[in-house]
Amino acid sequence: MVQVVCLLLWGLTWPKTLSFVVPREEVQSWKILAADFEKSHPNIYINLVTKPDDTTDYTTDERKAIYTADFQNRVAQYDLVYMDIVWPLQFADNLQDLTPYIQRDGIDTSAFLESEVKVGEFDGQLYRLPMRADVAVLYYRQDLLEQEGRSRPRTLAELSKTVDALKPLTGYLWQGRRYEGLVTNFVEVMKGMGATWIDPDTDKVGLNTPSAIAAAETLQGLIGEGGISPNEVITYTEKDALEQFIQDKAAFLRGWPYFWVELESKLKEKIEIAPLFSFSSDPDSGVGCRGGWGFGIPKNSAHPKAAWEAIKYFTSDAAQKKFVLESGFLPSRSNLFQDPEILDKYPHMRWLSAYLEDSSTFRPSIKEYGPASEILQKALGDILSGQQPAKDAMDWAQAETEKLLKPLDQGG
Repeated sequence: MVQVVCLLLWGLTWPKTLSFVVPREEVQSWKILAADFEKSHPNIYINLVTKPDDTTDYTTDERKAIYTADFQNRVAQYDLVYMDIVWPLQFADNLQDLTPYIQRDGIDTSAFLESEVKVGEFDGQLYRLPMRADVAVLYYRQDLLEQEGRSRPRTLAELSKTVDALKPLTGYLWQGRRYEGLVTNFVEVMKGMGATWIDPDTDKVGLNTPSAIAAAETLQGLIGEGGISPNEVITYTEKDALEQFIQDKAAFLRGWPYFWVELESKLKEKIEIAPLFSFSSDPDSGVGCRGGWGFGIPKNSAHPKAAWEAIKYFTSDAAQKKFVLESGFLPSRSNLFQDPEILDKYPHMRWLSAYLEDSSTFRPSIKEYGPASEILQKALGDILSGQQPAKDAMDWAQAETEKLLKPLDQGG
């Protein structure tokens, strides 16, 4: 009997290691939170997984593939699933419902941004608790605009005129490589021009509508001779565009709020951050694509209780505040956008919470999002590289996406 009790106690206190995949730019911030968590949970260790090659990083698509493969294992290698805002429905069949944990520990989900919680819900269950929010923003060289006596452009037309005035400096940098980043850029143009990719309620596809084709042509028109972006932009990821902007290669950059930390340190008082410009004539209709990351627990986790303890801590008010102050990422808890210490370091948080909730757009929340995104990436890549006219590529994307969603429509 004594031996059995000892074995049970040994099992409860035996050290556990929880792993999850993180982008390289987040590692330092996560190390701080992991160390704090381990102090209060001495038998739980956090393993931050990054690409072994120090010169490169896992893309969002690669991180998704790592988790997808791990779901097929008998026991998960990754007990924490650190997931993008468009993954919960795709992963739902392989994730635990967090509702019982939340109810047991009295977690108030209303303290988070409502939209951040909603994207993790499906059929009355919650698969993702939000850690950090995200939304695309515009960075610009305020010093150069002041030299020319110009104000921040709020429409594409104004941006084009300003770029002309600043030549020979390149104008506008964004992410045009064939990956998920290209999709986030495109949905902003689509939204601004009144187009819809996929209606998540009806599965209706709108890629070959006149407005969607016009959006693709507009994106293509930004590039090369006569445009405001260099030809090389079709090879850029976030890292590439950011590096070029830091090297004084452009006056405008489409990026994410976390860029601010590096830009502010490298360009000092030369840069400003603002909502994205509008792709229509209405200066108030600019929208940023939503990002954001949160945590789930895989069904094949060997340590679900320990994983929940980590999620509860990482998404807490205190941990998020520390993470935001260190990294420049946006919190997912509403009150932190008004936190005096955060505002002192990042004054732009004052307008970002309203921008998130009122002037942003989501990618479609559907289970088939992964393959739907790959279809759109191929079509956009062909358009931007000149391999296909916009109409032909979007007609193809329309047909392929409808074929992808058709089994659902038929109940199959």
